[in-house]
Amino acid sequence: MTAQTTRLQGRSALVTGAGSGIGRAICGRLCDEGARVACLDRDAAAAKATAEAIGRGAVPVVADVANTADMRRAVEEAVAAFGRLDIAVNAAGVGASARLVDTALETWQRVLDVCLTGVFVSSQAQARQMIAQGGTAVIVNIASTNAQQPGEGLAAYCAAKAGVEMLGRVAALELAPHGIRVAAVGPGLTDTPMVARLLADPVARDAFLDNIPLKRPARPEDIAAAVAYLASDDAAYVTGQTLYVDGGASMQRYPSLAARKPSAPAA
Repeated sequence: MTAQTTRLQGRSALVTGAGSGIGRAICGRLCDEGARVACLDRDAAAAKATAEAIGRGAVPVVADVANTADMRRAVEEAVAAFGRLDIAVNAAGVGASARLVDTALETWQRVLDVCLTGVFVSSQAQARQMIAQGGTAVIVNIASTNAQQPGEGLAAYCAAKAGVEMLGRVAALELAPHGIRVAAVGPGLTDTPMVARLLADPVARDAFLDNIPLKRPARPEDIAAAVAYLASDDAAYVTGQTLYVDGGASMQRYPSLAARKPSAPAA
């Protein structure tokens, strides 16, 4: 549904993880509200598909969020296209599930590289541009309820998302004198390609829905709406905070690994 507001009119945004799911929905919502958006993804075809689906001047950008040179170039491309960077949204992420004693170091490192180091590298490049250009600006990071809510089998993901929250709070302190706000959105279970297999399994789906007072997963558009609010002047006095969008799930105990583990596919 198209947003009935132009509160981001004339502003320029860069969104990471734009190729699918939450990132793609954020790109669409920001454009709906009047922003010009650079849609960044590591997958060139996915970035292009998002930009083409949105239209309205959206441009694709290809970069690895954990690569300093890539992100410096990505910010430069966004500024070359739009003249400045007013809004940055760091939505790139990956997941993995294994008990602590079974988690391979490579799996741990991959999750932290994308979900935490990627936010650090991206925020650094974005903030440098925002400071240099002057004026107000905002960075919105996508955290998770798992930043505060532990889940069995999610050591790497929980640690990374907790790091995203604290990194954002430190950045909010340091960047406030420059007129730059930093905030986060913490999604609960969201119906995206990354969790499609889990939601397709009746046992796992029921375990989550029983834990959500509103009795449904979030839609990517629910998360995008929260991001648009934080990016707008409606949130001009909000910095260093995380807005949880989870249907009330974080008031409950996170589903156990046994209850949410998708069953093996039928032979």
